[in-house]
Amino acid sequence: MTKPIQIRNLILGNGFPKICVPLTGTTAEGLFGEAEAAREAGADLVEWRADFYDHLSETALMLETLAKINDILGEIPLLFTIRTKAEGGNREISTEDYVSLCIAAAASGKADLIDVEVFGEEEKKKALICEIQKKGAKVIGSSHDFEKTDDKETLLRRFQAIDAAGADILKMAVMPDEFEDVAAIMQVTSQMTAEYTEKPVISMSMGSLGSISRIAGENFGSAVTFATVGAASAPGQFPIKELRMMMEALHAKNDSSL
Repeated sequence: MTKPIQIRNLILGNGFPKICVPLTGTTAEGLFGEAEAAREAGADLVEWRADFYDHLSETALMLETLAKINDILGEIPLLFTIRTKAEGGNREISTEDYVSLCIAAAASGKADLIDVEVFGEEEKKKALICEIQKKGAKVIGSSHDFEKTDDKETLLRRFQAIDAAGADILKMAVMPDEFEDVAAIMQVTSQMTAEYTEKPVISMSMGSLGSISRIAGENFGSAVTFATVGAASAPGQFPIKELRMMMEALHAKNDSSL
């Protein structure tokens, strides 16, 4: 059974899935506008996809931008993410630079959560997770496959490996070829939360075929779903207003069937 995690005033892993809005601007000014829009739209959580940012490699500028986004969001928790090209992101980056930037973001105290791609140089990633946690931030250990959905046994092993790496929250996103793939990630998420971990789990099946997984997280155990107020950061994301309406309708339907 999931033990909820509190980040500022937000509780992850309990009740209605929380809606996270990604910021994908390439400039500071664009990011600040997106942050204001996410706040006004009522996002529960905001993710800065820093891999889109033109000045990511300039640590001082990156930290200034991070601090300003944090100020704009107020009490809305902020997730810092560098999504690499290898996992469908916008940035080719060495492991050394990836580690350095993630630690800098955590040490600044302006990011509540740091996304760490667990696979690839796993020992370095385990050390990174530990260092981020020492700095006071929580870690979302993640895995993204934009090409396929593995079989259920492989998906379960990957979740377990993310858990073993020490992440506070476990995340997996996969691309389906058929609806059975969508069912597989939902079933494995349910199994993971029921049998293998007390940590909050986030999962989604991407693209239009997997869109139900972004709406029905309450039913299979996914603690967070992602929505847009501007450009999408992954295939299949809904605008936040539409997503909230669909989630609330499903929640009401679930309650009425009790």
